[in-house]
Amino acid sequence: MASKESLEARAAQCNGVDDLVALAREALADPADPDYARELLNQAEMQCQFPADYAKVAEVHAGPLDERDYARDLYQQAEDACFEGKEFALLGHSIATHLGDRDKGRELLTKAAEESKELAEFLTLARYAKEDLEDDALAKELLGKVEGACKGLEDFRTLAETVLREQNDPETARELYKKAARFCADVPVTVAYAQGIVELFDDRDWARKILDDAQSECQFTKEFVELASGYQRLFGDTDKVKELLEQAREFAMTGEENMDLARGFWTLLQDKEAASAAYEKALAEIATGSELLELAKTVAVELGDKALASKVYEKAEGKLTGTADLLKLARSVCEDLGDRALAAQIHTRLEERLVSSADLSALAGEVIATLDDKTRAAAIYEKALKQVGDFQGYMKLLDQVCERLDDEALARRILERAEQGAASSTDLLELAARAQDLLREEAFTRRLVETAEEKVTTLQELRAVAEAVKKYFNDDAAWATRVAEKLEKREANQSVYEAFQKREAGADTLKKYLILAHEVMERLEDPYYARKLLAAAEALLAGRPFVFNRYHDLILAVDRHLHDHDWTRRLLDASADRCTTFSCLHEVGHCAARELSDGAGGRELAQRYYQACEGKIDDDGAKSPYDYSKLASIVLEDLADRDWAGGLLEKAEGVARNHFALSHLGLLAARMGDAGLAQRLYGAAAAACDTAVAFVQLATRLLAHGVPEDIVHSIYEVGGHRLQDPVEHLHWVEGILEVFRDDDWARTEYDAIAGRFTTSNQTLYRASRKYRLERTL
Repeated sequence: MASKESLEARAAQCNGVDDLVALAREALADPADPDYARELLNQAEMQCQFPADYAKVAEVHAGPLDERDYARDLYQQAEDACFEGKEFALLGHSIATHLGDRDKGRELLTKAAEESKELAEFLTLARYAKEDLEDDALAKELLGKVEGACKGLEDFRTLAETVLREQNDPETARELYKKAARFCADVPVTVAYAQGIVELFDDRDWARKILDDAQSECQFTKEFVELASGYQRLFGDTDKVKELLEQAREFAMTGEENMDLARGFWTLLQDKEAASAAYEKALAEIATGSELLELAKTVAVELGDKALASKVYEKAEGKLTGTADLLKLARSVCEDLGDRALAAQIHTRLEERLVSSADLSALAGEVIATLDDKTRAAAIYEKALKQVGDFQGYMKLLDQVCERLDDEALARRILERAEQGAASSTDLLELAARAQDLLREEAFTRRLVETAEEKVTTLQELRAVAEAVKKYFNDDAAWATRVAEKLEKREANQSVYEAFQKREAGADTLKKYLILAHEVMERLEDPYYARKLLAAAEALLAGRPFVFNRYHDLILAVDRHLHDHDWTRRLLDASADRCTTFSCLHEVGHCAARELSDGAGGRELAQRYYQACEGKIDDDGAKSPYDYSKLASIVLEDLADRDWAGGLLEKAEGVARNHFALSHLGLLAARMGDAGLAQRLYGAAAAACDTAVAFVQLATRLLAHGVPEDIVHSIYEVGGHRLQDPVEHLHWVEGILEVFRDDDWARTEYDAIAGRFTTSNQTLYRASRKYRLERTL
């Protein structure tokens, strides 16, 4: 019993409609204070926002206060605020139970049904219709809508469970669940349907009939096995299970069906013999390695049939290709069969196939984990070491070796190889820390820290080197002093470095990188920072289409600033490999032979490129003399190798078929100073002429290229002896006037051939002599 004073104190603490309504109900308890209750309800009404709020206030007015008209007004406000089906449902329920207005309640429940979509909402509406309105017809109608919303067996089971739990109506639940039978389209769903009958209604006769009826529909092995599992799980009927599995055996034809049969015999009857026989039949048709691995483990572990498991593992090895799968196979062989020898054989065969460091490392680790054979693992790690391609790869390998083996010699070899692959000062300092920790050899650690000092590119890296010197060589005062001086200089020029680094961050073209590297060398004389910039430039070019002119500028920058002949050689070799035209190859060779600081090394590179080009020409069935002549020209230009150039011209002579090519070769021979070869090639060119026009073309070309006239004269004379046809001979004589403008020689030749012209072609001869020779007089 609460006094008004205590209620007022509590009213100040109320938070929302629920608290105020609850307090108003207390105010109406003995002794009742309806006036204060109305005051609290008025406060609650002022805070109402949703239909449920209005309904809670109205329920007090309709009940304890018996102010039904006022309650109806509040219910109307609640109805005006309704939007969702569940709001109409709650309001209808409240009006029916607190005002006793079933007609209004029915109206609102009908509206709620129109808005509702969820099973739970329809079930609530059906319960309200049955309990509040005592309207069985409406309740069944609403349950019918629930049924229509059910999309599968699970929905019907949920519906039946809800009816049993909330309405305690097993008959309705049974009738609703029966309608789920239409979803029993296959055996698994049918078995689940029967299981629901047992679990919800404990009606085993009904459930058995469902399964008995399903048996006549079974056509496949899997269906018989699934049905047998239902009889086993629901009724423990072993005889029926055996009967169904025998029928399943008759239908088992494929590998998959025999797998289903084997699983049935083992899981349902624990019949190892029958299961093994079915698995063996299935083995012939299983094609994937993963399925074979799974089968082998089942046969070995569950059935304990190691002989069959061995067959499956053998077949699985032939199907598996991935390293992880084959390692899993070997481990299974060891664990499931206890056959360490077979596992070792699988490891050996796998080792022969592996080429990557990661795969070999994984194999070595598995050899230790499975067979505890550390000697064998060490040999595999040695192979892995040869395949590592980057610094982080060496570190991963070192971590694995240190974790799994106590092999200081192998760790040393990894560190030494990693030293060769370390690209930065940071990498080398990491190596130094590892070497000091593992080997504690001062000479090795010193070499690493010294190299790290040489490769410093940032202030932070130099500070790290200073720390390393202090940590590992604190008794070397001279070294500490040298590094300190470098650090002081670096810190003094830090603003310059920062400016360069800011420009570096914005560098997006080759030109910007090259200018920056040049300025770094001019202002700071820091080849390590320049190296970093030029390496970034190379990375930039690698992502763009190949143009040698760009690489040409990079090569010269590397040569000029770093004198790194290995790097320039690598860039030139890569460029030569990527050239698809002769002019490109010439640019690469010329750069190597004529523009590098290492002249001898550059000429050696150019020679190698040109030799490779010669080999390709030799092997080309469609080669021309011009292929050899172009190569001879650049061999002479870039290497000044007259003997080689002469040999190429001789090869060109061997494939030349006309006076154009042969005269071209002769001119090249003359240019390189080999007069004898030039004379021979001119003669060969004359020998290739078989018309007066060809002789005229040859002589004209030779004179145009500055060949002495007496030499051309002697070459042209060959035509006078070779041309047998009088008309061709006449044109040859005309050529003397056209090419040499030598009237005396022409007259002599005209006189010499006059007797070769008969009456039929005398006109041609006279016209030629008259208009060619005599007109010039």
